[in-house]
Amino acid sequence: MKKKLLAGALVLTLLTGGTLAAYSASQSEVLVSRSYINGIFWSDLKATVKQEVVRDTTAFYNEIAAQAGQSGGSSNSFAARTGVNGDIVTGTTGSGLIWTSGNGLVRSGALVDATTGSEVAVGGTLSVGHRYLAGTDVTLVVSSGAAQWMAEGQWTVTAGKPVQPPVELPFTDVDQGAWYHNDVVYVYQNKLFNGESPTSFEPESRMQRCMMTTVLHRLAGEPAVSYAALFRDIPEGEWYTAGTVWAGSMQVVSGVEPGRFDPFSNVTRQEIAVILYRYAEKMGYDVSASASLSGFRDAGTVASWGQQAMFWAVGVGILNGSDGMLLPDGFATRAEVAAMLHRFADWSARS
Repeated sequence: MKKKLLAGALVLTLLTGGTLAAYSASQSEVLVSRSYINGIFWSDLKATVKQEVVRDTTAFYNEIAAQAGQSGGSSNSFAARTGVNGDIVTGTTGSGLIWTSGNGLVRSGALVDATTGSEVAVGGTLSVGHRYLAGTDVTLVVSSGAAQWMAEGQWTVTAGKPVQPPVELPFTDVDQGAWYHNDVVYVYQNKLFNGESPTSFEPESRMQRCMMTTVLHRLAGEPAVSYAALFRDIPEGEWYTAGTVWAGSMQVVSGVEPGRFDPFSNVTRQEIAVILYRYAEKMGYDVSASASLSGFRDAGTVASWGQQAMFWAVGVGILNGSDGMLLPDGFATRAEVAAMLHRFADWSARS
């Protein structure tokens, strides 16, 4: 099996290397354009080799599974292994395993799921009953109390720091590969955010001011609040009342005008920076960190009332730019706010 994988890689190297060498040796007699070689030819060749590898890998493990059977038996080349939460499982290129129980995560390397014919992304979970092949040196970590697998090739198990089991999000609109996936996991696991429905998070929806005060109240541990008519448009008894009254009384937020909070208007990126800056101050964190905004093309559009908070938010890594721009007046999405809160939590834990 390993020889077939290496042969596939060798074919790619020899064919592309030889073709390009021929191109550079005699440009006056070129029969195939460089763009064709680097484009269609290269893509088709990689796809063909990948199909061959997946096909051979699947056939190989189907044969192993047939030998092992469904009763827990094993073939001569596979050995039963076990691990506990936090154990680091390291395998060399070409080594295989059949995951039989418990949870495991891919920490680094390329692991091919021969059952589905796809690669498991770093951070992805292993599925019970699936067969896997290490496309490169691979590191896995056991993320449940215990796990079992059948191992073939060179695998080692060393003790590591226990990890929390992966959180199963109920949201169908948060893909595991999304840039904000781990941020949504954080706000969901820590009960800072609810979904817009039981199965939808709506990551691209805009964050409203009353949502932000509610989330901050939860972040603070939901301290007790006595109702006060700070804002005429924040009545008693609404889902956002306690958070908004608390944030207003702490002077973390202010109204858009005297006596009016405007709870359902959207919050901007610089407004969130200001809110988090004030919250950090009230919680006793050191907010002296500061960074220049000169590297952002739209630094001049930051409002005077938001500059200090923006200096701080950029300085501690809570707010990042987008294509070289801060977009201070851009309305923040729920995904962006989840990311900023996650970064804030990481920063505050180090402060």
